[in-house]
Amino acid sequence: MGRRVSDLVAISRDSFWFVPGIFVVSAIILAELIVVLDRLAPVPNWAGGIILEVGADGSRGLLTAISTSMLGAAATMFSITIAVLALTSSSYGPRLVRNFMADRGNQVVLGGLVSIALYALVVVRHIRVESNDGEAFVPHLAVNLAVALVVVGIGLLIYFIHHIASDIQVSTLAASVRRALIRRLDEQFPLGSEAQSSSVVEWPMGTTTAIPARHDGYVGTVALDELVAVAHRYDVRVDVLVQPGTFIVEGDAIAAVTRVTHGERDEERQHALADAVVGAITLEDERTPYQDLEHLVRQLLDLAVRALSPGTNDPFTAINAIDDLSAALAHGISRPDPSRVLLDGVGEPRVRVVRRRVVELVTDALDVLRPYAVAHTLVTCRALLLVRRMVARAPHNEVRAELLSAADRLVDHFVAGGASVFDMDRVRAARSAIDTQEIIR
Repeated sequence: MGRRVSDLVAISRDSFWFVPGIFVVSAIILAELIVVLDRLAPVPNWAGGIILEVGADGSRGLLTAISTSMLGAAATMFSITIAVLALTSSSYGPRLVRNFMADRGNQVVLGGLVSIALYALVVVRHIRVESNDGEAFVPHLAVNLAVALVVVGIGLLIYFIHHIASDIQVSTLAASVRRALIRRLDEQFPLGSEAQSSSVVEWPMGTTTAIPARHDGYVGTVALDELVAVAHRYDVRVDVLVQPGTFIVEGDAIAAVTRVTHGERDEERQHALADAVVGAITLEDERTPYQDLEHLVRQLLDLAVRALSPGTNDPFTAINAIDDLSAALAHGISRPDPSRVLLDGVGEPRVRVVRRRVVELVTDALDVLRPYAVAHTLVTCRALLLVRRMVARAPHNEVRAELLSAADRLVDHFVAGGASVFDMDRVRAARSAIDTQEIIR
């Protein structure tokens, strides 16, 4: 089954070649169009003071210099990017490398510099000196546009230096992940899901047929709307047994199909149904952030855990990551969990999914952070402040109980670590503040 529009959008966002490729094609088309315009409408006399005319040899030399310099700038930009990717992978975690690859500013700069160089090369091939074969031709308008594009290229290079210097800062990295996590929470836990989540939809029982994965990989996206349409078209119910971020080995069951009617089975129709279900669940070589909330949480935890390693020992960076995680998860903790059963247009239950609750993201994050924060009082107190914010926004007592249990595990681990009496009192005070909602400074 072919890729959906959402998959193509993901490719355009993450691929370092997609935007530069568009720029390169555009540069070729622009160069040919401007040359044609030069042939059809030569430079008028009144424009002689505005449009530079330097002759065939001068234009060829100018365009060659433009192409060489822009390719050199692109090579410099690419070298800086590779160095930043290496720094990010070793210092902040390999999961954050995707953020730089998907950065639209970096893609535009690379595409702009390469396309200017290519534009100059395309134009220079149209320059003709006077010979027996025909008249001389110099596309003066195209040459002057190349000079103007050089100014744009210099601006792009200056922007890139500023942009990359800003991007490698921890606060910028954490803020970009926080914004992405908030967007995904808004998509998966919409405000309008309250009515749907409060109603219990019966899921009829029946004989099911497992649908296995056809290759290995991480579940990237699950197209729920597409699965509902498939289930309605084939008059079946589909149990999705995996969720984004799950690693699948070839042959693992990723879905189970239950027939609604008990008519005669068509083998070809069964194969088509299996193909449609498999096609709606994409498998990738690595985890992606488009539906995988845990992956985004782990990116912020990467920053915190690596900052708390003995070789780095930077608790303030860890605190910065916890603050961003707190801001993002507080955005979704109060929202109701959407229904696990999806209905078709006529109200029939068609798809049942595995959904990860926001409170599970919070408690799992605290459990991952717990062994690393045990030696840092400030980090432990900030993690407890995260819990206090979640408890204040939690919609149900059951959710609050899960949060308080995670906080107690954090405190117990800290106390067992043999901290000083003063530090233990600070941590216990931060834990008590969760119950009283008192602000601890």
